[in-house]
Amino acid sequence: MKKILAALLALVMCLGLASTGMAETFSATQQGFGGAVTVTLTVEDGVIKEAVIDAPNETPALGGQAAETLAKAMVEQNTVKVDAVAGATITSEAVLAAAEACLSGETAEANRYTPGTYEAAAFGQNGDVTVDVTFSEDKIEAIEVKEGHIETPGVGDIAIETIPGRILDAQSLAIDTVTGVTMTSRAIITAVGDCVEQAGGSRDALMIAPEKAPVQDEEMTADVIIVGGGGAGLAAAVSASDEGASVILIEKTGFLGGNSIVSGGIYNAPDPELQEPLGIEDSVDFYIQQTWEGGDKVANLDLVTVLCSNALDGLHWLESMGMEFDGTITQGVGSLYRRTHTAVMPNGTGYIKTFEDNLSAKDNVTIIMETAGKSLITDDNGAVVGVIAEAKDGHKVTLHASKGVVLATGGFAGNVEMRVKYCQGEKWPNLGEGLITSNMPAITGDGIIMAQEAGADLVDMDQIQLLQVCNPWTGVTSDVITGGVDACIYVNQEGNRFVREDGRRDVISAAILAQTGGRMYTIHNYTVVDDPDTYRCLGGRTVSSLIEEGRYGFVKADTLEELAEKINVPYENLKASLDTYNEHVKNGDSVDELGRELLTTALEGGPWYAYPRAPAAHHTMGGVKINTDAHVIGTSGDPIPGLYAAGEVTGGIHGGNRLGGNAIVDFTVFGRIAGQSVVEGK
Repeated sequence: MKKILAALLALVMCLGLASTGMAETFSATQQGFGGAVTVTLTVEDGVIKEAVIDAPNETPALGGQAAETLAKAMVEQNTVKVDAVAGATITSEAVLAAAEACLSGETAEANRYTPGTYEAAAFGQNGDVTVDVTFSEDKIEAIEVKEGHIETPGVGDIAIETIPGRILDAQSLAIDTVTGVTMTSRAIITAVGDCVEQAGGSRDALMIAPEKAPVQDEEMTADVIIVGGGGAGLAAAVSASDEGASVILIEKTGFLGGNSIVSGGIYNAPDPELQEPLGIEDSVDFYIQQTWEGGDKVANLDLVTVLCSNALDGLHWLESMGMEFDGTITQGVGSLYRRTHTAVMPNGTGYIKTFEDNLSAKDNVTIIMETAGKSLITDDNGAVVGVIAEAKDGHKVTLHASKGVVLATGGFAGNVEMRVKYCQGEKWPNLGEGLITSNMPAITGDGIIMAQEAGADLVDMDQIQLLQVCNPWTGVTSDVITGGVDACIYVNQEGNRFVREDGRRDVISAAILAQTGGRMYTIHNYTVVDDPDTYRCLGGRTVSSLIEEGRYGFVKADTLEELAEKINVPYENLKASLDTYNEHVKNGDSVDELGRELLTTALEGGPWYAYPRAPAAHHTMGGVKINTDAHVIGTSGDPIPGLYAAGEVTGGIHGGNRLGGNAIVDFTVFGRIAGQSVVEGK
């Protein structure tokens, strides 16, 4: 019967839909970009009367819009062979495959396999993800994601741990991806599908989604409800639970860490124990001054004072829970001074692991994943007493807070509409779709919107930071060569230095955007990368692996002339740039012609390394207004009872420009304060 229907489908594709004389409804499901996509077609007398496409997990502005367009086109053209929608290829392919399956009679009948283990790979977020899949005659028995992948630490790992189990449990490829880890999830699903075909099975048959049991709405109560499982939310959870409170934390993605987990992992704090042996003079007052003035004196000085005064104590608090720093002091990108501590683990993974390890040992903390906060619950007096949330499968989760709610949902650099609404102007004339972001997909300003609806005041919403060291194609910073800005220079496509490398992030970003192509090259040599096979970038990848991959412009050259040729810049200009810089270092100059003050390391002799960088939307300094107790302030000027906030969801701390290395200080210091304040009712 199946073969007959398939033949009929072929005829339909050639001659139009056959006349049946009666209305029939067909449904089929395929895997889209974010999850299952179901197409339901109603056909009467050979005519498609209705096409309904259910794509709840696709990006609304892309996949969601594509689904609507394709449904309309199928009815208007009376065929399922319509054109895919540009910019939404994956969703389009899923819709069209499901539509064809509707009319072909494809069903989820049992697959038959040739027993054995098969291997396949598919491209994920950063590179190939390889799987070994073992089959019996009628079942997928085991799925192993092989080592050697280069997916984002702490993020891709979650999909690698989760997706194989979902496939095995459902014996289907039409399973939900891990929220926020779509590319890695899809790579595993695609690779397993390849193995299915190698084993003689039907990938299409496994793309029919199994029926799911209906899920009931939930209602829960705790002393403290925390919305957001990034650095600030986790710090607040540790702090509140240490005070003896029961805590429920919800996180809308499938992993903990938010933007914090893909951060640079650097932490600023005046630290006499490490600075004095190096001859570095520093103080809390100087740190306060640099942070306030570095933000153009826009920030609330009281909040800046709390941030900087508690930075070293916050670092020791982290260390007391097992957090490891490498014991050095550097000057991080945009930090403006040599007080930067660097985590041992890549990116921000060490901080998140530290918090997770602490919380996992407690019985008064509940963490609920893939559940997004939607609105705050207020009582008749305007006090915040809970949160309305929604799980990934759509069921409602009502959370009651006996003491209060902490918002820790991050900023809005990933929300183009909010960027344009609040921040686009003279400083940054174009923050639209064309500007990449370093942020994780979930960072879309949810908490700011929720707080505003509950009467919160907002502050500094026009302030946004672009980061100059982002991958020009992806926006990530995980492939940055670490070691601070002590031993590198920036050159444009003409081979010339054009800005001080140790300056403010916004100044450098603006200068890059004014260069040819809106990007620059970072130049290092052996003084930083002593061995490219072992030297690891910010996200843990070796320099050699990036060079060998060849996708993102990383190059190595034994001579400067060879380097200039590889990055296509004039050799004489590149040589002059380095010669002038090295002369300043050798002369012991305090400042060079571009204003650079960090003149400590000469760059002489190869091997040389270079890679392109471009600015990306990185940090939103504006957000919910808070006081020094992390209590949210309403538009009336008074604190809103029961509502607290910490991290990038807040404003008033960084002003017009955030110093590099201050974001982790922010989530540590104010996350800790928020957890204490909500329990104590400050």
